[in-house]
Amino acid sequence: MPVAHINLLKGHPRAVLRAVIAEVSDAMAEILAAPKDRLEVWITEVDPELWGIAGESAAEVLARAPRGQVEMPFVQMVLMEGRPKEQHHRIIGAITEILARHLGTETGRIRVHIAPAQPDSWGIGGVPASVARAAELAARALAS
Repeated sequence: MPVAHINLLKGHPRAVLRAVIAEVSDAMAEILAAPKDRLEVWITEVDPELWGIAGESAAEVLARAPRGQVEMPFVQMVLMEGRPKEQHHRIIGAITEILARHLGTETGRIRVHIAPAQPDSWGIGGVPASVARAAELAARALAS
């Protein structure tokens, strides 16, 4: 269920973006102890003309400064509520490090927001997660 939506300025090489997706997925799987087949990571690229920085378009600012000093990646994550704060802190740090390393962005410009999802307000295949998870937990218990 964990998802990460990474918003970036358009213009990064595709190989870099694929590496970001792979490493963010690995970090989520490890830190959150989540099965990889349940993770979603995607990147939305925004036209620099349509990304505002201090009232100017990012395209105008990029004309005067390096991308790593201009771009402010914004990551929106959704995690099922109840996870320990330590996991939140570790995943924030890991994603920040991955983006800084691959994108050349200063860490102080990277933003990560984690929104907790209530199991009754998150749907999986048309069913509230609270119901879907209860059935899954019961099936696991029978298999043990």
